Amino acid sequence: MSGSMILKISSVLLSVLSLAIAATHDVVPIPRKNVPDRHVLSKIVNGRQAEPNQFPWQVSIRATLGNSVTVCGGSLIAPEWILTAAHCAKDYTGFQIGFGSIHLNVPRLTMSTVTKVVHPNFDPVRLNNDVAVIKLPSRVSFSNEISAVRLPPLSYSRRTFQYTLALVSGFGRTSDASQSISSTLKYENLKIISNAECSTVYGSSVILNSTMCAIGYERNNQNVCQGDSGGPMVVKDNDSYVQIGIVSFVSNRGCSTGDPSGYIRTASFLPWIAEQTGIRIEP
Repeated sequence: MSGSMILKISSVLLSVLSLAIAATHDVVPIPRKNVPDRHVLSKIVNGRQAEPNQFPWQVSIRATLGNSVTVCGGSLIAPEWILTAAHCAKDYTGFQIGFGSIHLNVPRLTMSTVTKVVHPNFDPVRLNNDVAVIKLPSRVSFSNEISAVRLPPLSYSRRTFQYTLALVSGFGRTSDASQSISSTLKYENLKIISNAECSTVYGSSVILNSTMCAIGYERNNQNVCQGDSGGPMVVKDNDSYVQIGIVSFVSNRGCSTGDPSGYIRTASFLPWIAEQTGIRIEP
């Protein structure tokens, strides 16, 4: 599918995102001013309604730059740290974080911060190394509504998770036709596919070893969409969930086309996350 496009899936409320075309072996940027309105997408497509406290690590991020506001997702990984996508943080100067609620506009707790660390090798065109952490102004107290997700152990860096059932949650748009993000938290079942298969869609310059791709678990039209960027992909590990991915991009052909969605492989960045945050990583 050479010529298909990758699309950052943060949700633009007052500004338009730039897009990137991902051919099989090449990537070409499209200037913001040339992006047609039909390309501004966003949310968990055909998703299920989350239950209260089902994803207590899920946060909403309103990232600001002047009068521009972009909505992304993220995950609480420690009392003072949020994990998200680099494209949700790099060009923004302030972040309002909402915690502990399945209702976007009625968070249990809200904090504002300006402190971020974006991966130094982030490529905004190919979306390689699309990872960032945001530091909170004070520690969050954990409860049934708000708690941290487990980061993967270092041993997970050797796992591909191919054909594994994973869950992705977010407040993004629920369909390509939607004009707004979701007011409630949704989640979806996805199946992780091989990087070799995903590279046939996006090319090897986009799909690195540190990238992971997924398709719908039961149906082709299960997917993430704009507004879900930076959110967590988790898998069940005994009695808890482990975050193995960060929502990064979808095909610009649409969120419901069956094209794979792209994720940053969390285990590939554990040393970097530990260095920035001081979080102890399991062996």
